[in-house]
Amino acid sequence: MRRWIPLPDDYARVHQAVSESEALLVQRILEDTGIPVLVRSRQVPGYGEVIRGAIGVWGDILVPKAYETEAQRYVQEHLRALKESTSVARFSGVIPPLVTLFDEGGRIDDAASERQIEFLIAGGVHGILALGSTGEAMHLSADERREFARLVVRQVNGRVPVLVGCLSTSTDEAVALARHVQEIGADGVVVIPPYYWSPNDTAIETHIGAVARAVELPVLIYHFPAVIGRIIPAPLVAKLAQVHANVLGIKETIDSVSHIHEVIARLKPVKPEFSVLCGFEFHLLNTLLSGGDGAIPAIANFAPQLSVAVYEAYRKGRIEEAAALMRARLELATLYQLDAPFFVVVKEAMAILGLIPKPIIRAPAPPLTDEGRSRLRTLLTSAGLL
Repeated sequence: MRRWIPLPDDYARVHQAVSESEALLVQRILEDTGIPVLVRSRQVPGYGEVIRGAIGVWGDILVPKAYETEAQRYVQEHLRALKESTSVARFSGVIPPLVTLFDEGGRIDDAASERQIEFLIAGGVHGILALGSTGEAMHLSADERREFARLVVRQVNGRVPVLVGCLSTSTDEAVALARHVQEIGADGVVVIPPYYWSPNDTAIETHIGAVARAVELPVLIYHFPAVIGRIIPAPLVAKLAQVHANVLGIKETIDSVSHIHEVIARLKPVKPEFSVLCGFEFHLLNTLLSGGDGAIPAIANFAPQLSVAVYEAYRKGRIEEAAALMRARLELATLYQLDAPFFVVVKEAMAILGLIPKPIIRAPAPPLTDEGRSRLRTLLTSAGLL
């Protein structure tokens, strides 16, 4: 059992956090101002939920008494800014990264794509992202990407916001794609830093800044370290958002809650309309509790109701229900461990669930193995989807 540590004589409590996510967020806020911080959990292994349910507190934020007044002011100002920002984020909720569906000849299947869009909207999603990694944008020609973007905007017809990925290693091409997205009436563009070679800060600023200057639409940064070969530091994200008025969000495809927390801590107080959206659905509740805005979850292509239920429960203040829903579906996170690109796994799941006839992909992506398909079927069954 964890031993209770008494309050140090020279430290003062400046905040009681209701969750670990909140505690870490407040710690980051204060440390950024140069204030030393101690985080003291009140949890006992095996009894965390019981204790938190009884007293409503996860733990304490402590600072040296000399910093007490200053720290309390920072915490109060930041938490007030987060509360006021919850309704003004430009994009929020569950925004699936739409798959690009192909016919037997490997061409984009317009009719199947239209049906998929209707399935997602009927599932209660709050937006759609076309031509991201899950949409296999890297396997499409520029002309195909333009045609598919038109199809999505036309089919959605203003019912939910449409974001379109303008993913390219070429700044000129990314700018051209973004201008086209603006012309066809989409609601925002998503831009990834140059990949193939690992860009430095200057290259990232040049690439994203060029797109932001070329269009009036909101621009979301696509933060995907596994693809671009490095992490975009939170201070650089903040700088891009401060320099460019239309840099209004980030997709955090990173398995690091601390990076999500830091982006929220740096941007929400000064730019509350900036949307912080996690890429992995198992970080959805963490992101929301920390002051973020939602998720862009690939799993929503075949089970939009799961993520939507978590988001709506949170939005209505039913935190316990949201947490229970997340815990019940955490096993689906192991889908990322299957030996295939995740867009392959998503299409295989859609085929198993009867949403599409076959999981057709383009070379060089490999199909899921028989063993992987069997494991996927087991996971879908255990999640109550099959």
